[in-house]
Amino acid sequence: MSERPDILTVGLSPAIQKSILFSEFSLHEVNRSTSYFTDAAGKCVNVCRVLVQGGYSAECLTLSGVDNAKEFQALCERDGIALTAVPTGKKVRTCTTIIETVTGNCTELVVNEPEVVTPEEEEAFKKTFLVMLDRGYKAVVISGSKLGGYSDEIIPFIVKETKRRGLISIVDIKGKDLLNSYFSHMIRPDYVKINGEEFLETFPEYDDVITGIKDTTKKYGNAYIISRGSQSSLVATATSFDELPSKRLIPVNPIGCGDSMTAGLAGGLVSGLPLVEAVLKGIEFAAKNVKSVHPGWIIG
Repeated sequence: MSERPDILTVGLSPAIQKSILFSEFSLHEVNRSTSYFTDAAGKCVNVCRVLVQGGYSAECLTLSGVDNAKEFQALCERDGIALTAVPTGKKVRTCTTIIETVTGNCTELVVNEPEVVTPEEEEAFKKTFLVMLDRGYKAVVISGSKLGGYSDEIIPFIVKETKRRGLISIVDIKGKDLLNSYFSHMIRPDYVKINGEEFLETFPEYDDVITGIKDTTKKYGNAYIISRGSQSSLVATATSFDELPSKRLIPVNPIGCGDSMTAGLAGGLVSGLPLVEAVLKGIEFAAKNVKSVHPGWIIG
């Protein structure tokens, strides 16, 4: 990795992910696994790992709790993720993926820790982020939700400070976090990568995604990339609209596909690819991820 990574991935909801394989999984029965894997995860971690595996220069800013910080950080180090973790008194949440190898079914179990971060911990995260912005990145990727206790201003703050420094802002956020990140025609996310349901949830005034993204991009002059699983992906700017076919594959583990697409998009953009080609790179990475048992993983 170069001394000045091109991309910083930022997130406020990291995870330790355990992927457990069963031949078949039956309710109300004793189920014995055939194997399992443990990975550092959460959207920002997945995006960073895929970028690194794809040959891009990136590092990750997130948080870690005292109870399982060492395990989380060791998993990141194992995968070559350059991690800056702002400490909190809370645990990194745990997620479990149950994969049935015979049926191909996949079930995700997310355990959100009940504790909340403090205002002092939020301020510490902001200060660390501002210091890191001076490292010379080309782009900042902000992904995912936030743990309880964080104010509604934290993610818009990250977007605003990113744009104030003239950096590319790529987000995978929704709801208030996205709506509050529109400050002006210039201070707003450059690229919004979410799925169709998340767009309609955020902008309920629209009945269909295509009309909504066309209107929103014209209003703010940015771009929307809408992933729709096995259906085509939509790409809209203020002056263009494209529909790109997705690859139909038999999945092993779909967890992290959206993050892999975000990583390919970000890597392509900082490499100078046109938007549509960058999205195609994201689709390529998502197709590789779905064939891996690990979340946010495109090699091997």
